[in-house]
Amino acid sequence: MAKLTIAHIMIIFILLNISAGVIQDTVVDINGTKVFDATATGGYNFAQDDYNTDFNDMMEEDIQPSGSTDDASDQVARVLDMMTLGFISKFINVIKTYMYGFTGMLDAIVGPLMEDSTRTLLLGDLGLLNVIFTVAYILFGIQLFTGRNVLEGT
Repeated sequence: MAKLTIAHIMIIFILLNISAGVIQDTVVDINGTKVFDATATGGYNFAQDDYNTDFNDMMEEDIQPSGSTDDASDQVARVLDMMTLGFISKFINVIKTYMYGFTGMLDAIVGPLMEDSTRTLLLGDLGLLNVIFTVAYILFGIQLFTGRNVLEGT
């Protein structure tokens, strides 16, 4: 009985997070920008602050890669490293969106209304809600692959 209850709770968690991740990716405003994006302002108006020029000035500088560019194999290795890192970064972002979608959605909705320390403690990448989801995923994975409930006595 307890095994089925844990399985049902985990299925609800997984469906909740996946549906929240889909909502984050698909809900857009009238201009086509995502409503639940990490850059959502939460009603704060950035019109008086001009952060755009600082960012653009830094981004217009020339890139000075380290290492020798005379060797063709060094250039190929550098490009392959960048492609691999880009793939890993995109993969991790997809996992964060769909495995922790509910936390991301809560962060976009109520996060701007919280103090920074409280927001980080509850909704951050290593926040309380993400840790609870991670532990639940691990326990359910162990139960799924071994058939034994870790929470029951031996």
